[in-house]
Amino acid sequence: MAEVTSTAAAGSSIASTVLKTLDVGSGLDTAKLAQDLTDAEKLPKQNAIKGDIADSESAISGYAEVSYQLGLLKTAFEALNDADELSNSTGTSSASSKVSFTSVSGSAAAGSYDLSVSQLAESQRTVSDQFAAKTTALNGGTAFDLSLSVGVTQKGTYSQAIGYVEVRAALTSGNITFSDGVNSFSVTMAQVAAAQGLAVGATNVNTGGLVAAMSAHAPSNFSFNFEQNSTNDGINFTQKTAGTGTLTSNSGVVDAGITAATPITGAAAIYSSGLTPSVTATLSVSDGTNAVSVASASYSTVAAQVSAIQAGAGYDDLLFTVAANGNNIEATYKTTGAIATAPTVTVGGTTQTVTNPTAGRTAVNSPVVTSISISTDTPAGVVEAINAANKGVTASLVDTGTGGNNFRIVLSGDTGLAGTFAVTSSISNDLGFGDADKTLQTAQDSVINFEGLTITRSSNAITDVVAGTTIALNDVTSSAVRLNVVSDTSTLKTGLKDVVIVYNSINAALSNMGSIKEDSTEALNGALADDGSLISYIKNNIRSAVFNNSSTTSGNVNALRDLGISINRGGDMTFDETKYDGLVLTNFDDISKMLTAGTSNQGKYDTASKGLSQDIANVLDGFTDKDGIVTTRSTNATSLLEDHKEELTKLETRMTAVYQRYLSQFTAMESMMASLDATKDYLTGQLESLSKAYDS
Repeated sequence: MAEVTSTAAAGSSIASTVLKTLDVGSGLDTAKLAQDLTDAEKLPKQNAIKGDIADSESAISGYAEVSYQLGLLKTAFEALNDADELSNSTGTSSASSKVSFTSVSGSAAAGSYDLSVSQLAESQRTVSDQFAAKTTALNGGTAFDLSLSVGVTQKGTYSQAIGYVEVRAALTSGNITFSDGVNSFSVTMAQVAAAQGLAVGATNVNTGGLVAAMSAHAPSNFSFNFEQNSTNDGINFTQKTAGTGTLTSNSGVVDAGITAATPITGAAAIYSSGLTPSVTATLSVSDGTNAVSVASASYSTVAAQVSAIQAGAGYDDLLFTVAANGNNIEATYKTTGAIATAPTVTVGGTTQTVTNPTAGRTAVNSPVVTSISISTDTPAGVVEAINAANKGVTASLVDTGTGGNNFRIVLSGDTGLAGTFAVTSSISNDLGFGDADKTLQTAQDSVINFEGLTITRSSNAITDVVAGTTIALNDVTSSAVRLNVVSDTSTLKTGLKDVVIVYNSINAALSNMGSIKEDSTEALNGALADDGSLISYIKNNIRSAVFNNSSTTSGNVNALRDLGISINRGGDMTFDETKYDGLVLTNFDDISKMLTAGTSNQGKYDTASKGLSQDIANVLDGFTDKDGIVTTRSTNATSLLEDHKEELTKLETRMTAVYQRYLSQFTAMESMMASLDATKDYLTGQLESLSKAYDS
């Protein structure tokens, strides 16, 4: 019991002590008696509460240990969720001064590759006329405009999706004719059959035969080259000269590709859905990001439904507008370009079928022309205005002489042919930028030969030739450079071993905390013995997550069990390295995809496909997030601990009052007995006096 410090209690104790010292009263140690009586009532309750406090503190420590162990296991699996980190790849070059690797990711494809460089990518550099000073007036102190054109028109590509069924149907009904706007030619069924090597009169022709017949019969001045598209069984067309020809075919639609030769007009995507005119329902449309929902009402026409949607909240935020076309609702996108996510139309909770009669097409390959206002008509003002426009051309002012009076404006574009630029102005001579001798360097793409394939790129950093690597083109080559990529997959094996170690560690920790062992020396033995349901829940869910199939399987590799990982009778994880070593030699890519879905830098909230490693990491994270079972149990235990501490404080306060009551009662008793003793002594004295009187 806490030391009694109240004035009343102290005074009563002193009074009792004085009476006892004077041999007055009962002679009992009333302070100790009061303490003993109080302790008899207090100690059982106090010990029970302290036991509850110890149990709560132990449970809190246990939950903290569980959270820590789960974090370790999550970290072990997150080390296996990036394809780039499952192996350690290195790249070497036989002539690094010509071609070298600047980065090689772990997922880089191992192998040897031959690459030669016939041309490096360059940026255009153009200079102006010479000016006497930075502040020389270029237009008599009057502002003027520059016109900056960036980009070039490239050879256009077109495509026609036409399979063998369409080829046969078109040739059965007549010839197939192609036109470039000036020249045209036709092919017949017989010509296609002959080109395909079929017997006379055969009709089982295909797209490959059509392309062969086109090559044989097209006039030399036809504006397009063509080849079969093996991906969609169609035909690809490429202009021989940039900007020449607009292709048509009487056998189907010809679409302009993303690199059209002359600027094409962009087309907005249109989606259509047939609706029932008379409905009583809730209406909803969505572009995948924004949505409009209209409460249930009765409609007699599709036009009325469209009007309701147009009046709905958020309609202006949609990426498309809606209109009625007969019994169809049509969504027309506000911008040109292909649409990755089709719109949705819902009536009364039922999703309607949506078709795409007009695919979006973006206007491309037109040089971008920007008008730049030069408010300060000096060389320095021109440089400042061009740089402020930030349109892919950088300007600088250079003094080419020694006297500080030979200034030229130097313009530099981006590397690659697409960085070509031209400058004109509203004043005469265009500051000299248009003079032939003012172009110091023309823009050009890099040209390489990779394994026999000629490739052009706008940069000297090549990232899409050998997967997972960045290749630097440093100089042109006279012969092929040998590039070697070596992949070391031991990182993956080490990571799997770590998973086994951490899994067994958490399994042992959970078993230790889940039951009390009398001979155990573990610090948290039995810490969660009263929460066996949690121990079982975590064990079962971890085991299920670890041995489930991956959300992204590959080949015959579906789960960790395929890698030689299993559970023994004691519940520990084991790793059959012999089985793994045999599998990884031929199936590393499948293993990687199963674990990572072939992606890198994954996170919990990624919407892309995930591999097994991230699947498991998400399950483990769910135990300890803000609403997770471990977090909830720990929070409850902490709250219960505070309740027990408060209960102990209240007990101390209550028992102090009990002690004071006992002490006060005993002090009153001692005072009464002291009074009786005085009366006794008086009577004794009187009786002794009477007795002596008779003795004389």
